[in-house]
Amino acid sequence: MKIRHIIYRGVMAAMLAVTTPAMAQPISDLDQPAAEQEPILVDPMKQARDAMARNDPAEALARYLRVLARDPGDLEALSGAGGAALAVGDADAAINFYVRAEKIAPRDGRIKAGLGSALVQKEQPRAALKLFDDATDLGVYPVDVALDRGLAYDLRGDNKRAQQDYLMLLRNRVNPEATRRLALSLAMSGDRLGALAILDPLLRKQDIPAWRARAFVLAMTGDAAGGEQAAFAVLPRYQAQALKPFLDRLGQLKPAEKAAAVHFGHFPEDKVPVMAIAPSPAPMPSSKGSPATVLPPTSPAIRETMALRDIKPEAVLAKPEKSTVELDSRSLAKDRRAADRKAAAEKAALERKAKAKEEAKAAKANPERYWVQVASGAYKPDLDKEWAKQKAKYGKQLAGKSPWTMPYKSTNRLMIGPFASKSAAQDYVNDVGKSGMSTFPVTTSSGQKVERLD
Repeated sequence: MKIRHIIYRGVMAAMLAVTTPAMAQPISDLDQPAAEQEPILVDPMKQARDAMARNDPAEALARYLRVLARDPGDLEALSGAGGAALAVGDADAAINFYVRAEKIAPRDGRIKAGLGSALVQKEQPRAALKLFDDATDLGVYPVDVALDRGLAYDLRGDNKRAQQDYLMLLRNRVNPEATRRLALSLAMSGDRLGALAILDPLLRKQDIPAWRARAFVLAMTGDAAGGEQAAFAVLPRYQAQALKPFLDRLGQLKPAEKAAAVHFGHFPEDKVPVMAIAPSPAPMPSSKGSPATVLPPTSPAIRETMALRDIKPEAVLAKPEKSTVELDSRSLAKDRRAADRKAAAEKAALERKAKAKEEAKAAKANPERYWVQVASGAYKPDLDKEWAKQKAKYGKQLAGKSPWTMPYKSTNRLMIGPFASKSAAQDYVNDVGKSGMSTFPVTTSSGQKVERLD
């Protein structure tokens, strides 16, 4: 469970420098091995898939955008960019990508499922549920849409159907987010005992989002004081104090309103998001303030899940183990390391985003272009002399051509162009080669700066 307070706007684009292998050796590069003269071509689509596999959606989005820059109609890239944009929190961008993909493949159930998930994040559950139904009709397994379809049902106030979806997912695979959403859904419908029982395994693993969920569970089921105590135990004091009015009001809301409040930080009358709750390496709370006499019984479905997970209902009411309450120094150090890792990951994500913006700006100013290298030189100011030399020797071949340069390793390329296409550059190389002129084609990738030689 998480509260979203920032929607990242815009999309990221990053372009790698890629050139084609040399077709002939430049004058100054004859002493270098051929394999070292040009970078190896890379496959941005494979890089995007790899980035998603290692849970780096920002990097994946940049790679998918590179593919789309060359082919705006690439279906896999559009669908992949939609999923990556959704994963980084930009539902609007995800919708844009999925809508474009849907126009190309209107019968692709996976695209409809992705669009449904994006609409859930936009708090449009009715439209999302229609898309999830379309997706399953087109062959998508119900378990694959269960997590977000369950949230859509909760946003509609249909907690029973939401819980059925969460349970279906949990019967098939371990999913901490589904566990947290199920607990919150149970609390929305008044089942505090079931909610706390479902959260218990995560609480014992010191899962910070689960402890935050516990605060909401208590507040939604009428124990605002217990919720506040839980919040103060896991949040910085200023955040917990700011959250207090929010927790005080949760118990008064209708189920659908509770879903919007705890998942998106929105109250029905103002839709103003509450501040995000950041995890803090603080001592974990006990289960005090939750007596068994005020807890409603769990449903049969929840008892089934508790049995599957080997959870004892009485464990929720029992006094926590000493290590959970006191959090000895080793546990505290572990929590601090986790917080430090998360902070470092967030910083790295921001740095990647800034770098991507810079690269996108450079790519726009310098699109991919095709050239032919005629010579090179280590001392850039002397390239005009080299150009004059080449003109004197191959005047006919270089007639009407203008010289350009760019750095490459420890030297500078001397090139002509740009040519209309890669094949046009290769044709020129083949043509002038008949006269003994040594040249080879060069492709500069988006973002690579090339200067005209005056």
